[in-house]
Amino acid sequence: MRQVLSVISLLLAAVLAATALAGFQINQLLREQEPITQIAGDLPEQEGFSALVSETLMTELESELPGGLTNLLGDAADSTVDSIVDSMLENDGVDAAWDETLQGTRADYTAQLETLFEQGTTGDAGDLDLPVDLSPMSEAMTEPLREGLDAALGWLPFVDTSSFEFLAPELVVDIEATLGEGADPYTWALLAEVSRHWLVLAVSAGVLAVLGLLLGPGRSRWVALTLGGLLAVGLGLLGVFAISAPEFGAVAGEANAALATHVQARFTEWAQPAWWIFSGAAGAVVVVGLLGSVAARSSRRQSPHRAVDR
Repeated sequence: MRQVLSVISLLLAAVLAATALAGFQINQLLREQEPITQIAGDLPEQEGFSALVSETLMTELESELPGGLTNLLGDAADSTVDSIVDSMLENDGVDAAWDETLQGTRADYTAQLETLFEQGTTGDAGDLDLPVDLSPMSEAMTEPLREGLDAALGWLPFVDTSSFEFLAPELVVDIEATLGEGADPYTWALLAEVSRHWLVLAVSAGVLAVLGLLLGPGRSRWVALTLGGLLAVGLGLLGVFAISAPEFGAVAGEANAALATHVQARFTEWAQPAWWIFSGAAGAVVVVGLLGSVAARSSRRQSPHRAVDR
């Protein structure tokens, strides 16, 4: 019976240790500023970001300016907007505005998940839609553009320069969440809540590991330790190749796909090292368990010989 309890304790310790690491990373993403900045803080510096902004602004510009003027400007308008966008993305104000957008989105989404945990969900994936307030970016990025348009077109009698303020609207974009068939949005809210208690999970894993070693009689404790270590290695490799390397799937638009690939790569760079360390530590536990098992077997073989000699 003690052997069974030892094995169960060490297997549960492995599961709780992996869960604690995952909870720690989720908690950091939701409640710490640095991880989200490390993952997505340099998006405005990416070529796809500039192309996406230019495309959006040209669409807005064409809808607001008179048709004749749009035709008259032609490709010149495209090149002008591209050059202005490239220059305005280099401003320090844009970096600060992007950081404000990231941190505001992170805090709002955390509050949204906590509300879902407390009040429940409708079961629809829309409960997890991510609202992104781009108003700070809109204002900071379009200030040079608005000034440039005012200088370039303000002399035309039929152009109302005050209309250029439409380029800096209060803009909130909802990023639609996609869930697998049968997935429940409440699961994500539950994960967000559990991640608060990652330290409790880590301590519980340590207590179970010690308990498992104390319960196991003789060589069986090392066998149980080896099994727990093997399970932890498997969970660690799952974290390396699955949890920390997610696939975003097909993303519409070349610029959007480039940005999604960049975020995916940065997330992997941030999350994967911890899982490699976890896997390495689990592998060390397996080695210790095997060595302990061999030593215990050798000790048992030598004991009868000593008894005979006496």
